[in-house]
This record gives sequence, C-alpha cells and structure tokens, in this order.
Amino acid sequence: MLSTALDYWVGLKLGKEERKNYRKILLYFSLFANLVCILGFFKYYIFLASNLNSVSRLIGDSDLLPIYNIILPAGISFFTFQSLSYTIDVYNRKIPVENDFVRFALFVSFFPQLVAGPIVMAKTFLPQLLVPRELNKIAFREGIRFFLLGYFKKAILSDHVARTVDTIYSNPGEYSWIALYIGAVLGGVQVYLDFSGYSDMAIGSAKLLGYDLPENFRLPFIASSVSDFWRRWHMTLNAFLRDHVYIPLGGSRVSEWKRKWNLWFTMFVSGIWHGANWTFVSWGSWNGFLYVSEEILSPPEKRKEPRGIKKVLLHLLVWNVFFLGAVLFRSHNINNAIIHFQRMFTLAPGELRPFMWKAFVITILCLGIGHWLGKKIFEDKKWKAPNPIIEFALLPFVIVLFVVLTPENSVPFIYFQF
Repeated sequence: MLSTALDYWVGLKLGKEERKNYRKILLYFSLFANLVCILGFFKYYIFLASNLNSVSRLIGDSDLLPIYNIILPAGISFFTFQSLSYTIDVYNRKIPVENDFVRFALFVSFFPQLVAGPIVMAKTFLPQLLVPRELNKIAFREGIRFFLLGYFKKAILSDHVARTVDTIYSNPGEYSWIALYIGAVLGGVQVYLDFSGYSDMAIGSAKLLGYDLPENFRLPFIASSVSDFWRRWHMTLNAFLRDHVYIPLGGSRVSEWKRKWNLWFTMFVSGIWHGANWTFVSWGSWNGFLYVSEEILSPPEKRKEPRGIKKVLLHLLVWNVFFLGAVLFRSHNINNAIIHFQRMFTLAPGELRPFMWKAFVITILCLGIGHWLGKKIFEDKKWKAPNPIIEFALLPFVIVLFVVLTPENSVPFIYFQF
C-alpha cells in the first residue's frame, strides 16, 4: 500500500510539473523510496549487514549493524518493479497519468501475478482497465488451457522433481558425480517448470477475468544460443531490465566494449534482483560472462542459423552452461555450490538413488515432448482448435487425471521467495 500510494502521488505530481529539474527530483524520489527504502531494506538489509559485520569482525571485535528478523513481503520484487515502470514511463511521457487511485492500485496488486510474476508494465496493463469487461468476449477456453498447462508443469512435473532436487542440494557431499549432474539438470528444469507453470496459471487466471498478461516463457530449451535463450526465459524481467537498465546505460549506441559491459551488468542486476545471496550474485555474473563471451566469439552481425550437427552441438552447449548456472541458483549457499562443482567435475564417487534416475528420465522426456509440441503449436502455428463441445466434455476427465497424478505433498512456488 505504501509503494502504491507513493507512486500514485509521484505520478500525479509528474503530470502537473513541467520543470525538468523538479521532474527528475520526483523520479529519483520514487526510485530511492522503492529500491532503497522498501526493496533494499526488506530484501537486502540482512545480506549487507551480515557481510559488513563479517568484515568488521576480521578487523575488530564488534558488529557494525544489528541483524533484524525481517519477514519478506510476498511478491515485493514484482510489485516494486511494476510500480516503478509506471513512474518511469510517466516521467518519460510514454503513458498518461492515471488519476483514478483504484485503477492504479488494481494494476499494482492484480492478484493472479502479484506474488510471482510475470512483471507487468504499466503501459500494457493500465489501458486494459479503460475497456469495459464483456462476458461474451472473455477467452474462457484459452484461459482454461493456459491454467491447466501451468498446473501440469508445476503441480505434477515440478513437484515430482522437487524430492530429487531437494535431496541432492541439501547435502551435495554425499552423492556421486552422476547424481550431482542429474541435480544440476533437474535443478534448472525444476525452476523452469515451477516458474513457467506459475506464469501460465497467472495468464490463464487473468484471461478468465478478461485481462491479458504478457508472455513470460517461450520454449527456452529450443534455443541454440545464449542470447536466444535469455530472449525466451523470464521475458518480462528481461524486457524491464532492457528498458530501464541496458538502454539507459547506453545500450548499443556506445562503443563495442562499453556495450559488452552493459550486457554483463544487466545480467548481473538480474542476478541481484533474484535474491540477497552470493549464489545469485555469482549466477548473474556467470550468465553475463556467457552473454559477453558469445558476443565476442560469435558477433550478432556474423551469426547464421545453425543446421545439422552444429545445431545439435550448440543446443547441448547452451543447455549445459545453463544447467551449470542452475547449480548456483538452486544451491542453499556458495559453499554448497563449490562442493557440488568440485565433486561433479572430479567424478567423485558417492550415492546414486534409483528414484533420481526415474525422475530424470520421466522429466526430460516430458520436457522434450512438451517443447516439440509447443514449437508446433506456438511457433509453427500448426494448431487447430478442437470442437468446443468435445473440449469441454473432456475437461472433467483431464481434471480427474491431474488430481490422480498430483503428489500428496505440495511444494511452495520457488519464486515466492523473490
């Protein structure tokens, strides 16, 4: 409520203020209040205080800052960025000021995607609030399809994988290098299934209410380059960082090396956004390094669509560098990540439980079939909607099947922590 009221007030002031310096002060006030006072305190204070206190103890004998038991507000990373997108776009005169507080509050707190995305820009959602909802124009069939697809990804596939992933990452020192490689792969796949599943359910829920949310994932594992992978993964966050970090830094309008720095720094910010932990700092740095390395080894202007064996090898390369990064993303701390890498690359012996192989084979098979079907439907457009009577007649059987396949113990969404 504080973030909503603050940015609503800033928007009103920006709409009336013409003096450039005062407009900048209002924008900086919004940025400081949201990023430092709200997001910075709740999400990053403990991380910064703990690290400063560790340094302080090395050179002295007392802590610099107190450690508080801070409870992270649900969805703070998402609604903060959404609210900021409004003030930034109003400042840049890309969208008009929203004078209705209720409409603005609905934009910030729209419940389907509030706690875990996708990140919705003011310019894409606020105009929808000006259009009256008509029941006969709501895309019920499409909304139900998206919701069921997301449920299958999250509640069936991701939750079944969770047992294997949690077991391996809880104590990587116990398991063999094969188990740790399975953990690396399934760790990345679980994040995809969990987060894209939530995004699909959010999109479906919004459609049932008559609203359109932006696409957040577009079959990332068919990518044959690092840049293409990140164009398909968490698309709304990448769009926000492109518009509000990469382009303000100069984007592609600067020297070649400055542009590469901008690319690396944008991915680094993406890592920091995900959480206050050295694992996320390392994860963002790693992906920035991969992005820049690809730019150096294969400049965009010389890049051609790969074919044959080269395309297969590039797919394998992209998958593996992503799964290495997934170890950083899923590890509880940086020490566990180092142990995971050490044992995996030294082919260390250890335990390998049968259920790990089972989870690996079933999940990868489902992921492969899903991406193949997804490409045919969403990219190749080889899809014909079924007869509505047949579709709705089959829905009860699909729902019963999903209930049977759903594990007894549900697992919280991974992105709830962000």
